[in-house]
Amino acid sequence: MLKFNSFSFVFALLISCLLLVQGCNQDTVTQKTEMETAPDFDIALFDGGNFQLSNYRGKVIVINFFASWCVSCGEETPVVEKVAHEYSPQTVVFLAIAVDDTEKRAKAFMKKTGLTIPAGLDKTGKIKEAYGLYGMPTTFFIDKNGKISYLHAGVVTEDLLKHEIDKLL
Repeated sequence: MLKFNSFSFVFALLISCLLLVQGCNQDTVTQKTEMETAPDFDIALFDGGNFQLSNYRGKVIVINFFASWCVSCGEETPVVEKVAHEYSPQTVVFLAIAVDDTEKRAKAFMKKTGLTIPAGLDKTGKIKEAYGLYGMPTTFFIDKNGKISYLHAGVVTEDLLKHEIDKLL
């Protein structure tokens, strides 16, 4: 049978109260009221060339982070592909970035799912880190001024994609 002395009880109570207070502290909430500038990056594309985010200022940009091992990524790929083809590349730029993956697996995933938008592999994890990713798939919507307008963690729908893009056009 466990025995607690008064010091252990008071210490446990104090820690519990601190955790409760910290959990309710609004400073721990990471909601932002102002849009953040999207971190710039340069990524080698699978089909050759590079994609430098800052070169696309003045255009709406949709960045879809995926991984070959992500089941949900495969579910949303046809939707991303369809919407990408409905918007003019001169107006909306789509980019897919594979993370926590290999180039061989990412390319095989793209072929299997029919994803043809420009894509590359975040080989070092620096892009993933800069964007604060914590799950796949995740899609970022970047306005014409290079500010992150919205991010969606999880599978995107056609309606969501079009709604967020149309807000930025």
